[in-house]
Amino acid sequence: MNFFYLATDLLSYGENRIMLPHRSPLSLLPIYLLALILLTLPAATGCSRNADPVTSMPAFSLTSAQDGRTINSRDFVGQTLVVTFFATWCPPCRQEVPTLIALQEKYGNGDFTVLGISVDQGDARGVRNFMSELGINYPVVMSGPDTPRNFGDVFGIPTTFLIDRQGEIIQRFDGYVDIRVLERELQAVL
Repeated sequence: MNFFYLATDLLSYGENRIMLPHRSPLSLLPIYLLALILLTLPAATGCSRNADPVTSMPAFSLTSAQDGRTINSRDFVGQTLVVTFFATWCPPCRQEVPTLIALQEKYGNGDFTVLGISVDQGDARGVRNFMSELGINYPVVMSGPDTPRNFGDVFGIPTTFLIDRQGEIIQRFDGYVDIRVLERELQAVL
């Protein structure tokens, strides 16, 4: 008797029997393999969550997607920031751009800026085209190989950070963020 049949027999007792269909153990093999892959993927790729969450914006020196110049984290000292990791091929990232443009237009007076960090591979030409197509009005830099890890293991996009004037990470948003939520959180730190 194998495990699957044993489990179904354990669920079938007395008059209150739970009837489960008997399936061949081989028919469940794809499910077992998928579970094994998903459970071992982080270890196999070297991805793991930091034991200690990042609480301050990490220092960085990254290439501007607009003009190729170097943009440093120290260029933003004393400013409140919304930093967003995105990619040109990501539908939720594209959906979030109008929110970021609106925030930059409304609050971008020198004390606040949105900063986009593109995780696109290759040169910045595709990112520049994306920026032009959507009318992006805030600086965008190309991510370095360690940038997502330095921000506390950014695994998915978009991932957005709200950073106060002292450089402390106030809030992290994994996935699309509605403008009402982001603006409410931003107004609390401005």
